[in-house]
Amino acid sequence: MFVVLGLLTALTPAFGRHRGHAKTTPTPIHETVISSVTPTQITVTEDKETKTFTITQFTEVTVDGKKASAADLKPGMMVTVTLTDQSRLSRITAVNKK
Repeated sequence: MFVVLGLLTALTPAFGRHRGHAKTTPTPIHETVISSVTPTQITVTEDKETKTFTITQFTEVTVDGKKASAADLKPGMMVTVTLTDQSRLSRITAVNKK
């Protein structure tokens, strides 16, 4: 048993041994924001690219973690969308910017 512990200790690098050597590049933040919204469409902007999607009766909408409707969506909210196909949405998750 001591042999196994000795091997594991010898083969496992010490905590913090390589600290400072490998720098990670921070992941860029892409804010997707609602530009405009109607009862049947939502237009969002991300990195200066604008896209319009269709909201159907089957689209699930949440705002700040609570069940909502398209009427609760407002321009300026940060949003994540899930597509059913190229233009229809199955889910819209929005949060108010703070």
